[in-house]
Amino acid sequence: MSPRVTFLQHSELDVPGVLGRLARDAGCETQVCRADGGAPSLPAVGSIEVLVVLGSEASVTDASVPWIGPERSLVAEAVAGGVPVLGVCFGGQLLAQVLGGEVARAPEAEIGWREVESLDPSRIPRGPWLEWHEDTFTAPPGSEALARTGACLQAFVSGVHTGVQFHPEVTREIVGSWVDEAHARGRLRPDQARELMDGFDDAGRGPEGATARLFDGFLERAGYVR
Repeated sequence: MSPRVTFLQHSELDVPGVLGRLARDAGCETQVCRADGGAPSLPAVGSIEVLVVLGSEASVTDASVPWIGPERSLVAEAVAGGVPVLGVCFGGQLLAQVLGGEVARAPEAEIGWREVESLDPSRIPRGPWLEWHEDTFTAPPGSEALARTGACLQAFVSGVHTGVQFHPEVTREIVGSWVDEAHARGRLRPDQARELMDGFDDAGRGPEGATARLFDGFLERAGYVR
């Protein structure tokens, strides 16, 4: 039986992308909730069977962002209730916090496409993956630190939960919207923009095969097969 997959989204630009399509192709019912709306916009924990927490420009360490606390509480309730959680970038950092790991500013920002060093490519494929982050996480106690770049840890698995620092959900359209927004704010160099957009083929596809392997493995550890 296919699970209901709930995506927590934090802006109109941070969409489920390839992960949403893979879930629907597997016959999963999907729902998308805007976690940046605070507690009133969050789903009831009892309605969640599988949870995917997407990226955000916000930092999980920023106490001035009012919606992060309620979202952290929801993720903690989900974990306590045995709900499998996949955290992506900001979502991976939030999951790491909930599980007892630490989040801090990375030694250097990673923006662009990177191959990762994976201890288990069957669970965390090597990529290339798109990176766009300034914070990083440590592996929570009892978890497996499975992938990294020279800059920082990239992925951990803790039972049915998986946290990744990179973005397996991206399409050319999604990254194009991020690039446009960053350009408008003067936060992206032209060479960085070119590298980000050059990671897609002529049809606008990124590493969708690797994303499918990552997502399939996550669902399998959760007790489901896509």
